Amino acid sequence: MTRDQLVMRLQQEYAQRREENLRLYEERTQEACERCPGLRELLNARHAAVMNGVRTSLLAQRKEPGRNAGLSAQMADMNRRIAGLLEEGGLGGDFLQPIYTCSVCRDEGYVYDPSRRMCDCMSRELNCRLMAESGLGESCACFEQFDAELFSNVPDEKGRVQRKVAESNRNVCQRYADSFPDTETRDLLLMGKSGLGKTFLLQCIARRVAQRGCLPVYTSAYRLFEAARRAYMENNGAPLAPLMDAQLLLIDDLGTEPLMNNVTVTQLFNLLNERQLAGRHTVISTNLSMSELKERYTERITSRFLDATACTRLLFIGNDVRRSLKRRAEEA
Repeated sequence: MTRDQLVMRLQQEYAQRREENLRLYEERTQEACERCPGLRELLNARHAAVMNGVRTSLLAQRKEPGRNAGLSAQMADMNRRIAGLLEEGGLGGDFLQPIYTCSVCRDEGYVYDPSRRMCDCMSRELNCRLMAESGLGESCACFEQFDAELFSNVPDEKGRVQRKVAESNRNVCQRYADSFPDTETRDLLLMGKSGLGKTFLLQCIARRVAQRGCLPVYTSAYRLFEAARRAYMENNGAPLAPLMDAQLLLIDDLGTEPLMNNVTVTQLFNLLNERQLAGRHTVISTNLSMSELKERYTERITSRFLDATACTRLLFIGNDVRRSLKRRAEEA
């Protein structure tokens, strides 16, 4: 489902929400009128006064600033009398306040201050659905959770410091997500052993891009293989269509999927090639080195990763940070 389709569905749901809240308000009004003698007449009188004021304003042949001058005091008096009847009936003076799930936008989904914009309530819901559509769900990682203290600050035999490399990789991924779709390079390739934070940053990119209103699609290499296998066996491109058409496709753990001759390599090449021709963005994480990628997927696929003008490669080094997380948990 596209972002526009998700927004349209939300608008329909908000309309249903307004109808349901109006129904609840009418039920409350009926209950209050049964318990409070004279309330129905007073509510009708208030409604008539409001409508008369509206008609007077709209139909007046010439502007008369003082024409509805007494309406405000009249409404205040009626509201006090209505609240008094509700108190006498044991319902509380605010029993007949309008019912809104969101009092800010009054369940319209949009606010005007002064220009029209999406209310925070709808924006949060849209973001959750974008994440669900992406394949990650609401609980995926975000850049704010990045903790540099998890990474070693001791130089390795080549003089490289894992923490500095991790922070540099985080910065590149964050810039990529914040500038999407106008990124420095179209694609990213995250390379390194397991447990170094590749999946974490992949999910961070997806969440940030979704927060900015775009629709990423996240898939594991295994799910990609399953879609490719179905497309091949059924001679039908539909299973791969969502991956082909995604604004941003994120493939996690490339190289862990089963390797099936004439399926995995061919379909992966077609996927990457079609996305490249269409100018669509792809982010991939893998535990394999470039030589291992070349051996497994052939040169015509790895050549796409070697083009520095189109793909930025990030190398992850050091020790498995899951050990640091486990040690921290034990200490807590």
